Amino acid sequence: MPITEVVLCPLVPGSDVCSSHESAAAALRDTVDGLRRCSGCQHFIAGMQLENVDMLEALVTWESLEKHYEFKKTPDHGPVLTNLIKLRARPVTPYHVDFRPFTAFIRATEAPVTEVATFYFEGAAPTAVLDRFTRFREVLSKQHVSGVMGAAAGLSHEALESEGVKGTAAVLVIGWESVDAHMAFQKTQLFKDSVGLLPVTEAKRVEMVKPKMMTECGAPVANTCLLTQHHTSFAAFK
Repeated sequence: MPITEVVLCPLVPGSDVCSSHESAAAALRDTVDGLRRCSGCQHFIAGMQLENVDMLEALVTWESLEKHYEFKKTPDHGPVLTNLIKLRARPVTPYHVDFRPFTAFIRATEAPVTEVATFYFEGAAPTAVLDRFTRFREVLSKQHVSGVMGAAAGLSHEALESEGVKGTAAVLVIGWESVDAHMAFQKTQLFKDSVGLLPVTEAKRVEMVKPKMMTECGAPVANTCLLTQHHTSFAAFK
């Protein structure tokens, strides 16, 4: 069953992965070439976070978690890791997510802009959290929300830590025609009526990141979950 490796790579300041003459761009191309030589790698896409122009986000889909681990034991893994080190400003910690439905995940990440919302739970995620994501996705689909191009969600295989919260993470990705389309949806009554399907109200601290602005909301009513949200243009690198 396909599984996606999520890599958040803070770039060395001044790096330009879009310029064909930059060493950072060459390192990224070499990384992609190395992954494509691996039979277990099914899909690669990467882009820059719009709220953080120095953060490269890559999604590498593997045939299975075992296939990724097998790749790490091959001679091709060393050069891929070396090229990643050339790009990064500090060490990165990749993690794996089972995004479902997988076809919707591909549509979401190939949209012009992808909203990525990550919910960090203390310990295990609530058993019903994926059902709640499914119901939220059904709202987007059945109500024909303008600008939505696909949505998927999944749980991390690894325990992740953020702002003192450590445990399983749930990740929701929604593909949009534009950031403006996403922002317009957040102003609708439909969004206000359906956002409760997401575990936002369980958050110790909710950080909503939008282009060129940041707002914080939510009182510390429960010490269970932290949400971070950003937009990435994955369409930039395939």
